[in-house]
Formats: sequence, C-alpha cells, structure tokens
Amino acid sequence: MLRWIRRIKNPTLKFTKELTAEELNLSFLKIVQVVQHTEFGEQISKLAKGTTLPAIVQKLNPFLHDYSELSLSFNLLRVGGRLLHAPLPYDTKFPLLLSKNSHFVKAYLRYLHFRNHHAWAKALVALLRERIWIINAREACSRTVRNCIHCFHYKPKLQTQIMGNLPADRLRALRPFLICGVDFCGPIYTTLKIRGRPPVKTYIAVFVCFTSKAVHLELVTDLSSNCFIFALKMFIGRRGMPKKIYSDDATNFVGADRKLRELRDAFLAHQPEVEKYAATEGFSFDFIPPRAPHFGGLWEAAVKSTKHLLVRAIGNALLIAEELQTLLAEIEAILNSRPLTPMSQDPNDGEALIPAHLLIGCPLRALPPAQVPTDPMRCCDRWQLVCCLKQHFWRQWSKNYLTGLQERNKWLYPQRNLQLNDLVLVQEDNIPTQQWVLGRSPQSFQS
Repeated sequence: MLRWIRRIKNPTLKFTKELTAEELNLSFLKIVQVVQHTEFGEQISKLAKGTTLPAIVQKLNPFLHDYSELSLSFNLLRVGGRLLHAPLPYDTKFPLLLSKNSHFVKAYLRYLHFRNHHAWAKALVALLRERIWIINAREACSRTVRNCIHCFHYKPKLQTQIMGNLPADRLRALRPFLICGVDFCGPIYTTLKIRGRPPVKTYIAVFVCFTSKAVHLELVTDLSSNCFIFALKMFIGRRGMPKKIYSDDATNFVGADRKLRELRDAFLAHQPEVEKYAATEGFSFDFIPPRAPHFGGLWEAAVKSTKHLLVRAIGNALLIAEELQTLLAEIEAILNSRPLTPMSQDPNDGEALIPAHLLIGCPLRALPPAQVPTDPMRCCDRWQLVCCLKQHFWRQWSKNYLTGLQERNKWLYPQRNLQLNDLVLVQEDNIPTQQWVLGRSPQSFQS
C-alpha cells in the first residue's frame, strides 16, 4: 500500500520484487500510527492542544514526533523519559507508546517470542522496549509466554484441585495398627557370608498406623507373594489383627527404572493372594486409586524417614540378614519416638506425645526409672493407673495432634475441573515433557 502511495506521488519510481528493510520499517511505523490514534486518540488531542494528561500517561512524559521519510510522513506518540543523553539508538531512548490490549501488540509480542527462540518474559520485556513501550509490559509478556503451546510442553503445570478432607480412618481414636498402610522399601543388599556367593536383594515392608503414625518394619527376603504374607503374619503376631490395610496400586509403579518394574510386578502378583489371605483372616486389603500416590502420603513419608536413617547407618557396609533385622528394630524405635506434636517451651507441660506412648505407654528408648517403689500395689490399682495413663495419652492425641491436621500444606485453592473436549497434555513418567501426548479430555471427566 505504501508503494502504491509513493508511486502516485512519483510515477517514475521503480521498485524491486522483494520488500526492502526500509519499506518494512515504514510499514511498521504506519501500523503503529494507526493503532496509536485508535488507542490514544484523546491523549494525542490533548498533547496537540498542550493540556494535562492523566497521571498514568503523564509520568512517561510523552510527546508527538513528526517523522518523514521516502515522501511519507508519520505523526507518532513516543515516551519522553529521562534518557536523552544516553548512548542508545533513538527508538530505544524514545520508544513508541502502545496499549497492551491491542491486537497488534499481542501479535508483535508473539513475533518477538518466536524470533528470539521462545524467550522468557523477562527477556521479552527487554526486547520489546528496544522499540515499543507498553504500560505493565511484564504482564503482557508473561501472558504471551503462558499462551505459547511450545513453551508449555517444556514446563507443563499438572492439573490439581483443592486438597480434600482427611479420611475418617485417620481421625478416629482406635487401637494402634487397627487401620494401617503398607509399602515396600528397597532393595537392600545383604551378604550370606559364603565365599563365592554374591550379595542378595532384600526388601523392607513398612507398616504405618493411620491413627498414631506408628511404624512397624519387617524384613522381606524377596518380592514373592509368600514372603510378603509371611511378613504380614509376623506383623499381625506382634501388633494384633488389623481391621483394614491400605496399599499402593501396581499402576503407581510406572517407568523405565528396573527397581520400579520389580515393585510393580510384585504388587501385581500380590493382589489376588493377599486379598484371599485377608478375607480368610477376617480383614480387608484395599488398594488406593491408580496413579494417585498422594493417597498414600502417610506411608510414603514413613518410607522416606526409614531410608534416611537406614542409608546413614549402613553406608557402604554389607550386613547379614540378622544384623539388618536388628538395625530395623532400632530404626523402628527411633521412628516411634518422634513427637506427633510440636515440643512445648513450657517445662510444666511434660514430654511431647509420641507414637510409643500409644503403643506401650512410655518412650521406647527411655531409661528405666531410677527408683522402684517397694510398697506393693494391688492389681486393680495398677490396672486403673495404666488405663488412666492411656486415656491421658489419647486425650492429648485428640487435643493436640488432631487439631494440627487442620491446615492444608498444599493445593490450597479450588480449581476448574476438566470439561469435555478440553485440550490437555497427558503426563507420562520417564518421558520428556515435550513428548507428552496431546489430547482432549473424555466424557468421563465431565462427571
């Protein structure tokens, strides 16, 4: 169009087939002029009359710049600023003023973003201000980066929802380990003390009580169903018959890691035999939903704490099974001596509530009393004293521990649920984010 205007003014002009850089720059200025007179028409009129502008625009000290080149004239609105004596190009010292809501600015931001190898918002602001000044440019640049599908592939944000309420099984004052969860930890290599025999893999079954957060550790020699049932029998023999045991679903162990594949195959083999054994013994064995490891956060935290103590205690040493079993008993005592509630600064409050108080009535690693009373105590009085201590611990559990579970530590805000035909990225473990499958949410998500 500008070529046609110039040819009308000078019919003798000849043009090349391709557009030149100078012509493209003039086209850019013409588009900016049209947009400015649309977005800032009132401010341009006030500047031409010499009247005061609104504060949000006046602090930029704008001025009108009459520019002519190649028989074309432009009336542009530029930012005055304070960089008159800076050794910078004219367009950088006095950038063109535009609105962030115009379609041209959004298209220009996308162009800068693509041309500069998908630059992030901070770099995009610096590139933009070499020619254009936008009020609240950081918000516009951040929106451009957020809306870029290619950039989203490299840093996707997983769908979340506000954290749900705790299940009733975690909020009732029940006998320890009446309702619990179980998970595997390992492998841990143990030696057979036989020349020529390599170390063998062993695993740890971590049982955690839903009520008291008490931990029970059992050594499992392999991942067969029989060995896990043996560990389950030893757990029941020491802690009593449970009412319900929760466990991970096999589909939570996905990925290319060999350890995860071993655990996944073990859980797939366990399910029918363990459920059959649980039905025979009179308790239920429930699996959490697939691909929802946050449902098992209680035993995942217990596994993390167990690994933390075990790795630092063993180091690079190779233990035999008996030594490892002894170490697990000591680690179990340490885990069951952790305070359930924050320690009080008042010396009159006594010791903090720990899982061992609900298991045996006293800390597992405490020294015996210095003096034993010599006067005989009747069995009835002793029974009442023990019951009173137990009730005191459970009152402290209800008063301090339960109220501490009130706050949500993450997933604080309600989010929009997926609707039918929403464009989504499907998360896949151990696959780069740029290779995740692009798809549409199905009908089932709507319900």
